[in-house]
Amino acid sequence: MQRRKSLKIQFLQEFLDTFVLIVTFFLFLKIQYQFFWTESYPLEKIPSYLELFQSHYKALILFIFTWFIFAKNISLYDLTKSMKFVDILKNLIYHTSIFSIVVFAISGFKTSDLFSPQLAIVYVLTLFLIGLISRLYLFYYKQNLHINNKDISKVLVVDENDNTSKFEDLLDQRKDIGIRIIDRITENNLSFVEGKLCLNGVEFRNYIEEHDIEKIFISQKGKMASANVHAIINSAETNLIPVAYIPDSIYNGFTELKIIYIDTLPVFEIKRFPLDLKFNQIIKGIFDFIFAALVCIFLLSWLFPIISILIFLDSRGSILFIQKRNGLNGKEFNCYKFRTMFNSNLNSIKATERNDSRITRIGKFLRKTSLDELPQFLNVLKGDMSIVGPRPHMISQDHHYREIINKYNLRHYVKPGITGLSQVKGYRGAIDSDEDMENRIRTDIYYIRNWSYLLDIQIIYQTIVLILKGDENAI
Repeated sequence: MQRRKSLKIQFLQEFLDTFVLIVTFFLFLKIQYQFFWTESYPLEKIPSYLELFQSHYKALILFIFTWFIFAKNISLYDLTKSMKFVDILKNLIYHTSIFSIVVFAISGFKTSDLFSPQLAIVYVLTLFLIGLISRLYLFYYKQNLHINNKDISKVLVVDENDNTSKFEDLLDQRKDIGIRIIDRITENNLSFVEGKLCLNGVEFRNYIEEHDIEKIFISQKGKMASANVHAIINSAETNLIPVAYIPDSIYNGFTELKIIYIDTLPVFEIKRFPLDLKFNQIIKGIFDFIFAALVCIFLLSWLFPIISILIFLDSRGSILFIQKRNGLNGKEFNCYKFRTMFNSNLNSIKATERNDSRITRIGKFLRKTSLDELPQFLNVLKGDMSIVGPRPHMISQDHHYREIINKYNLRHYVKPGITGLSQVKGYRGAIDSDEDMENRIRTDIYYIRNWSYLLDIQIIYQTIVLILKGDENAI
């Protein structure tokens, strides 16, 4: 039932794209003949739509054919419950870029231009914008369905480990994801009747059909006997139910491996992180420098003296607070901030607490608005930091948490950032427990493993929104 609904939404998107492709094709042909006629002889009349079809139907068929061939290769229409809109946007940009090559090529191969270069650019941009708007609408339409308990994927959770309850809490809080847990299977739920696996006294096949189960999540390294786990996996595969795993540690390195085949033999190979690629490092570095330079020229140039005067009038001490932090590969650097505390020997070793008495009056305002971080754009220009990345922690915090949180040091794999995914996810501010730091590190590791240009842009946008709205986690 739920799969049919998803297929309907996918078919609707395919139909909309085809309709837009055809309508805009003829509309822009009309514009081409009316305003961009390039032949030396005059045009006697504007062709009718029927005449346009008769003259250019082969090009239209080729457009539609290549559109869906490319869409198939990059999975443009394969929408999953866990897919984020930034992934949809990335696929659409990639697809439109490739399709634009076809548009320019076909236009150039014809004896008279199908579209002039200027019109071809507008045509491709029009397809992109309409595709973006329609996908944005369908994305939020699906989320609204999930929130209203419609179009829900029903799943089973097998066994339990340290992260099973976190997984269940996440799905309970994020109704928009559209996944509902029907039951958690333990040893007590299992039985074998005449050699057939039964769940809660019902044969496995009948159970999944009765409850419309679409997926099974198995808790890795749980308490259940391995023979029973294998029985569930085999029964799931027999009944075409996909299986996923809830890892026993959210910091382990399983996502660093990918399967490659030598002939038909599968082997594991270490997967490169996106920022392993020199090209990505260069592009991110260029973006950081340009962004930081623009902020320094147009914002920091006049705001720096104003804030400096306010700090000077509010309390005695230096304008900037300079503290050693660990950066790329754990190398120490001087991190700049506007001073927000009274001078104290504890400022460099004691983390900020809620209602901290060390914070000055102007310091409270600077922290609440994140203006105290502005001098770090100078760190970006120096090459010590990036615009987006894991926030640099106090060295004392690094020494403490790397001993108790697995994969903690992986956050030093990239340059620290002025803002980061953890901050826009709500994991900034005071560290009241080890769990608070675990949430921050988990999100930082996700960023490192899944970095993209669009993810950086999304984080910058969400940071600006948080600053304008006011971040309740800022202290």
